[in-house]
Amino acid sequence: MTFERYRQIFRNRSFTLFWSGFSFSVLGDAITRVALTWFVYETTRSAEALGWLMLCYTGPIVVGGLLAGSLLDRFDRRAVMMADNLVRGMAVALIPLIYASGQLAIWHVYLVAALYGLLMMISLAGGPALIPSLVLPEQLPTANALEMLSFTLGGVVGPVLAGALIAWVGAPNVVIIDAISYFSFALALSKTRLRVAPDLEGHQRKEPQRLGHAVQLLVRQKVLLSTTLMFMAFNIGGGALAVWLPILCDRELEGGATLYGLLLGALALGEVVSAFLAGSVTLPLSLGTLICMAQAFSGAALSIVLLVRNAWLVGAALALFGALSAPLTIWAQTLRMQIIPERLRGRTFALLRMLMQSGNPIGGTLAGLLLPALGIPALIGLSALVIGVPGMLGYRVKALRLSGGLSGDHDQRVPEHAIVTAPESE
Repeated sequence: MTFERYRQIFRNRSFTLFWSGFSFSVLGDAITRVALTWFVYETTRSAEALGWLMLCYTGPIVVGGLLAGSLLDRFDRRAVMMADNLVRGMAVALIPLIYASGQLAIWHVYLVAALYGLLMMISLAGGPALIPSLVLPEQLPTANALEMLSFTLGGVVGPVLAGALIAWVGAPNVVIIDAISYFSFALALSKTRLRVAPDLEGHQRKEPQRLGHAVQLLVRQKVLLSTTLMFMAFNIGGGALAVWLPILCDRELEGGATLYGLLLGALALGEVVSAFLAGSVTLPLSLGTLICMAQAFSGAALSIVLLVRNAWLVGAALALFGALSAPLTIWAQTLRMQIIPERLRGRTFALLRMLMQSGNPIGGTLAGLLLPALGIPALIGLSALVIGVPGMLGYRVKALRLSGGLSGDHDQRVPEHAIVTAPESE
């Protein structure tokens, strides 16, 4: 039974094309993030410079997220995602070209990272907006697990591969893999075919939708609001982790880029195993309860890093952190797909993911500023608290605690009173 759900969904050629292209693109992004992070740190030896890189990577989503949602709801979502991948692929390809000319500077890296941040929400929101049009409703939990597996598999292979290749060809040259991945994903998207979504039959998006409708849905729907705030806090802690982890590897664990890649790989390995199980195993708790528990225990797992200074033990703690945190997106996304009307998926997923991803630049920037004053142990402790405490607070929200059926049920319906549809346009 564990594998049957995956076998069934991979019989769908369009979903298989989408998932394959998306997975390769995520792998490329993971490689580039490690390569550019290490290039900036190796060039500057500055925590503040790393904080600015994190800000460039994710700060522009505030503007890009608003644009992405409108584009995804107004136009063919595949075409919009294809254009995004082509533009970002060409931008990333400039890094090795400029490096080969001997002119690559930190500001070039910041500029490419900022363009990535500006456009990233198109694919980040486009994926969950597109998936319900690729698979049957009962396949959504498995499809969401596979989307998360894309991120986690990329996180396992990408950092390790990047760590090895950086020492061989130099960090700037490694990102050519990412450029190729973008072009491959665009090609895969061009070959997908969509199912007709049930609530579009007879009125193909004829009602104009606005960002205000997505905002109203978010504010009125407690499951959407509570998970969004919880995940924003999680990403603030994750943004801080992105700053202190490479410095921990270099200054205290003395392992350099190779150890940095391996530790990121350990974290993602925990995510892979957990994400696979989340898409195929039923747990005797509601999805909302599982989300709250998993986030609370994720913070506890990260705090273990405070107690150890052995690379193997740090790797084990990060793997546990990854295993506990990976199902969060899978479970929450399954709930969101049941709540959000099809005509609003682009704007709403863009809004939600824009808000959640805004935590990364906040965490990265604060960590870059605070690390010199507080030190690595204090910053690790703050990261763990910011991640874990919202999980405990979320459990106090009854609508979230009771939302969703059992974790692996195909029919995980949100109670009717919890669903708030977007108002019709005037």
